[in-house]
Amino acid sequence: MRPAVARVLTEAAHERPGLVVLGADGHGLAMGVRSAFPERYIDVGIAEPNLVGVASGLARAGHAVVVGTMAPFLVRRAQEQIRNDVCNPNLDVTFLGVGGGLGYGTLGPTHHAPEDLGSFAAMPNTLVLCPADATEAAWAVREALDWPGPAYVRLGAREDAVLYPDTEPFDLGRGRPLRPARDALALAMGAGVAVALRAADLLAADGVGLGVLALSALKPFPADEIRAAAASTGVVAVVEEHLDATGLAARTALALAGTWRGRFLVHALDDRYPPVGDRAELLAFYGVDARSVGSAVRAAAACGGTP
Repeated sequence: MRPAVARVLTEAAHERPGLVVLGADGHGLAMGVRSAFPERYIDVGIAEPNLVGVASGLARAGHAVVVGTMAPFLVRRAQEQIRNDVCNPNLDVTFLGVGGGLGYGTLGPTHHAPEDLGSFAAMPNTLVLCPADATEAAWAVREALDWPGPAYVRLGAREDAVLYPDTEPFDLGRGRPLRPARDALALAMGAGVAVALRAADLLAADGVGLGVLALSALKPFPADEIRAAAASTGVVAVVEEHLDATGLAARTALALAGTWRGRFLVHALDDRYPPVGDRAELLAFYGVDARSVGSAVRAAAACGGTP
């Protein structure tokens, strides 16, 4: 995702003379901006609260500001500054968090950010996006730059499977149906989309039809669309690389509460201390893998979705 986003930021810097990009001991996202407009790139070092303070000041001075750094340190170290200095006054700052979720794998829980999307979604005035591949990441950053206030985009730290062509039409307010729902429906975003698609392929071999609805945004959340999609099935599975209590699963449960009856399956991260492993191994540990999703959906579908 990072090279694709770096190109978007470079294009945006040429189009928007007031755009400034900030980093914290890393400039991978801003290589093009740094080369073409060195005066419009600022690296504050390993000082994330200061990073957000500088971003706030530049935004108050009329600049469009992009902050790009490692998600775990941005979300945890600078949470107070993000809320009070940027989100409460509704300033034009786009936050790009690299390595949200389990993106940094073997570096361990100090470098994991399973709560990043929910943390930003809890802030006032925010747009929160979680792209699944480089194509969607480029679109998401453009959307965030156009958003009239604070926005957060989770970006992968390593390579992600390419799921969408360059011409894929994305819509901020709607999901994308990638598989038709017959026996069950999977709601997924970010890394969960590829997992859900693999699970659908596994289930198809057994004659079980798992629909996949891919979402781009945790906020604004398409609650009406999810209720409509769930109405046609008795099994709904949420697949996400995020803490179960504050992400897609939690918001889906709220959207469906009181209006839908069926089997609700959650494949998300929980608060267990993780073993040492790469991203794929960690996702499997938490049950966010095609085999786990397929097994749970197969069992639920066999019961006809009866709670």
